[in-house]
Order: sequence, then C-alpha cells, then structure tokens
Amino acid sequence: MKHNIAQILQDELVISKATSHPENTVFEFEKNGDLKLQSGEKIFNTLSNNFLGFNGLNSRTLSGSFYAGKSQTIIKTEKSISRFLQTQDTLIFGSYEGLCADVLESLFNTEDVIIYDSAVSLSMRRGVKVCNAQKLRYPHSDMQTLEQHLKLSMLKRLRVIVSDGIFYDSGECADLKQIRLLAEKYDAIIILDDSYGFLTCGSSGRGSDDLCGVRGFQDLKIVNMQNALGCPVGAFATGNSTITELLRFRCRCYREALMPEEKSLENVYEILENQKEKVFDLIESLHDNAKKIALKLQNLGFSPQIPPAGIVSFQSEMPKEEIKSILKENNLAATYSKVGKNTLVSLKVSATWEL
Repeated sequence: MKHNIAQILQDELVISKATSHPENTVFEFEKNGDLKLQSGEKIFNTLSNNFLGFNGLNSRTLSGSFYAGKSQTIIKTEKSISRFLQTQDTLIFGSYEGLCADVLESLFNTEDVIIYDSAVSLSMRRGVKVCNAQKLRYPHSDMQTLEQHLKLSMLKRLRVIVSDGIFYDSGECADLKQIRLLAEKYDAIIILDDSYGFLTCGSSGRGSDDLCGVRGFQDLKIVNMQNALGCPVGAFATGNSTITELLRFRCRCYREALMPEEKSLENVYEILENQKEKVFDLIESLHDNAKKIALKLQNLGFSPQIPPAGIVSFQSEMPKEEIKSILKENNLAATYSKVGKNTLVSLKVSATWEL
C-alpha cells in the first residue's frame, strides 16, 4: 500500500478512535452458557439474543463484539485465519449477508470511486450500490476498460478495485496478476470477495490470489465461511490491519450483529490448525472430481471450462430445458443464467463425491 493511501486510512482511524470506544473485555463460556471474565468473575450471558430461551441455557453466542468484547474462541480463530492466509489481521463477523454492503459503506464516501467487475457476486453488487462513492463498472475481466477508469479517476481521494476471486456463475478466476499491476500503477485499493476461492484454489487452499501467484496483494479479502468451512453462519474479512481496524470501529455488522456460535468457530480453528493435511487431501479430491465432471460434460457434447476451483461451467446455445433434461438423465443438477443469446450452466462440485 502506497504512503498516501496509508496516510488517508490512518487519519480516518484516528478520527474513529477519538469518537468511539470499543469494549476490550475477553470472555470464556461456562458450560451453562454464562460467562467468566479474565478476573474469574462470573456473570449472566446478557450479551446473547436468546430472548425466549429456545437455544436453551447453553447459548454460547455474543452480540456485538465492539460493545460486548470477545470470547477466547473468536480471538484464537481470528489469529488462526491470519496465520493461514499470512495476512496482518482478521475480523470475524456473524453473517455474510449484508457484510459486503456494510464494509464498502463504512470505508468509502463521495470523495472516492469504486471500480467493479460487472460479474461480481450479488452481495458485492449490493454493497457497491449502497456505498456513497462514485461507481464505475467495467465489462467482465476487461482489463483495458479497468485501466481507462483508473486513469479518469486520478483526482479522487481513493480508487477502489472490487472483484470476486472465483466468480460464482462461471467458476473462472479473476485476472489478479493484471489487477495487481494496475493497482500498483494507479495507486488503488483492492477488495476481493474470495468466498468461492478460499480452501478450493491451488494445492494450499489459500485462495484465488495464491492460485495466481500473487498471494496477499489485496488490501481486504472477504470470505463467506458457509462455503468451504461448512459453518451454519459466519464470515471474515482479512488483510491490511489499518482497514480491519477501521471496520472494527465503523462496521455495523461487527458492532451489533450476533457472532457465530462457539462450536462452529472451534471447528474452524481445528481445521486450520490441526487438520491441514486432511484439508489438502480434500482439495485434491475436489479438483479431481471437478475434472471428472468436466470430462463427463464433454462426453455429453458440451464444452466446459477447465475448473480452477470447485465450479464447473459451460455456455450453450441449446435451450435451457433441453440442457436440463440431458443433465437430469445423467444425475446432474445445475444453475442457469443468460449470457447474451447463450445459457451459462454452472455445477458446484464436492470433494466427498465418489465418481
């Protein structure tokens, strides 16, 4: 990150720290769901939205880490994610829904410009829409138009490139090498939604940037933990520590929303810390199954792309219902979208399939 961007973000952080004061309490959960402070004092869990008690007494959740403080499990899981991805800092959020919108709205204003790929995820598109920054869209993976937008927006306070790592519909990887070069050339911030790249790309599972050989270049990476980690809820943002610290003060999803259940976070910690070999084996199985599905589609007369992660896709001029019928006969289901006159067909693969 260049000096002028770092200085702008640091100035914003100073203002946020002067006007807001987070709760730095660290909790441990008792067996009955109540809390124990570091001092040893025990208190009722009045920080969980368990109003009617349907979660039982063992409601091991907290709402609003900014106001409530954090549990030991949240802290150690955030550190584990940072170690695994080799980033400066990580924040865990209760839900992916609305997170992209909250992140962009919290960080950028009318003095800034967001330049985004036309094929970004629905959540990120909503985030761009609600943000007060100027919006510039470039055709999917069109690096020439992206560069033109960067040139035309040089007078803006901050220029922000927003992209997915692995795109939901097509399963293809963004041209992250070129995006990095353009960001460095035109002094831009990069925000990457890597929900479909985390733990699916490359042999390490560190994401689409690692697959492209440019790991860690983005300033902020957002990941939905429901995808590869199988959490019922939960997401995280990881990257530059100044940006994550700004989000800690400003992001409503962090200040007010319910945090993921303790058991889910303990599972995430266990996977990243103690089950890496198993994860690597599963990633290899995922890639093998994706190639097998692609080969099966080729034998059916389609032209699927070679999958970099866990999504196999192809385009066809054939009517949707006809494609659907052929896939159903071969025990396959898919999602469908229009790309011009063609139908884009996407199939999501699992490592546990026995093909």
